[in-house]
Amino acid sequence: MTAQLNDTLWVLELRGTLLTPLMARNALKSNVTWSSYPFVPPTGASGFFADLLSEMKWYEVNNNRVRRLHELPDYCGVFALGGYPTHGRPSRRHFRAHIGSLTFNYEAYVWTTGRNEGKKLAVIEEYLTDELWFVVAARDPEPLCRLHQAVRGRMAKIAKKGWIQIEYTAEPRLTRFQRQVADGQEKPMVIVPLSEVGAFPLEVIPYRVPIRSEGTEKGIFWHVQDVIWFQRDVRFKPGTSIYADDQERGISASLLEILGS
Repeated sequence: MTAQLNDTLWVLELRGTLLTPLMARNALKSNVTWSSYPFVPPTGASGFFADLLSEMKWYEVNNNRVRRLHELPDYCGVFALGGYPTHGRPSRRHFRAHIGSLTFNYEAYVWTTGRNEGKKLAVIEEYLTDELWFVVAARDPEPLCRLHQAVRGRMAKIAKKGWIQIEYTAEPRLTRFQRQVADGQEKPMVIVPLSEVGAFPLEVIPYRVPIRSEGTEKGIFWHVQDVIWFQRDVRFKPGTSIYADDQERGISASLLEILGS
């Protein structure tokens, strides 16, 4: 299915209180080193809402199926763009025991051990924040209003081991965005492809982020892209096709196309 986005885009913002540290596991994690993105990627946010709305609960085994918000019957064309903190910081690195064998192997290589047997302690770095802002987009505001009604006030599991409660608000936070060509002053509202960034501080860290997922006979396949996300001083490259609001907040048009493909 390909997204058919015209010149107008409606965006819903939902605030959630995070009740635990965030562990949105980095795509580059290893068997014994786990780190979290400082945000929930689009794939994680889409699965989170699909889980919450359809009451699907999968643990460990999912028969190579994926959960995507925009594939639910009532939310066709509604795309989750991720969940982002207003502030936060990484936790200190600490150890976590793998579930299974309590005998840890400090001599052999990791890949020579069996499943949950003889593994080294995992080094964990989570992300600490009080709240996440979810960004969800659609051409029509009606399904976004329906989404707001369905999830407000609810509590649910998120990411690897987190819990979050969505704020209860009487009315949805809806903003209209218009398609335009960036002039270099617009600030990305969500992650932005690295090739579309014009200006950013030196301390910015690029991330390889799963943008879209699909189930195949051989397992779940993630489409990963190099992106930037930073809470301030990032601008779109002039000439980039974006959707922008009257506050000069922008969303990459190519990102939406990837999500809908």
